[in-house]
Amino acid sequence: MDAIARRLLFQIGTVGFCLNLGELVEIREQITELIDYSQVDQQVSVVGTLPFHQASIPVVNLASRLDILSVSPDIVLVLNSSAGNWGLLVDHVEGFYSATEMTDCLVPLLLQADGWCCFDRIALYSGIPFLRLNLSDCYSGAER
Repeated sequence: MDAIARRLLFQIGTVGFCLNLGELVEIREQITELIDYSQVDQQVSVVGTLPFHQASIPVVNLASRLDILSVSPDIVLVLNSSAGNWGLLVDHVEGFYSATEMTDCLVPLLLQADGWCCFDRIALYSGIPFLRLNLSDCYSGAER
């Protein structure tokens, strides 16, 4: 099975999220002490930078932007985008699963809001909802 047909399921606080495996570069654990918290950009929820392959990449914390109580974010998902690599703080990685085992649904009107939004669909896996991230909106801070 190729990487495009698989997804990574993970949690920020108690909220489940997913992304296509092709968007993931690497999973880094126990990184809290490696983040340079002096490099902050609150407009796009960047809490600092992380050394990655002889460079520094921005680390985004969606928990504060989505008003989610994060438990202990000590994992960074290194992601790729058109703007380059960046990191996403998460609490827990569920694992890798086949996209064919999931049912994608539109986001209910109740969860749709004007302004910034970082997810575009909901993926149901074994009846459990996972918000499917739109990575360009997560990092760019795009308004809708």
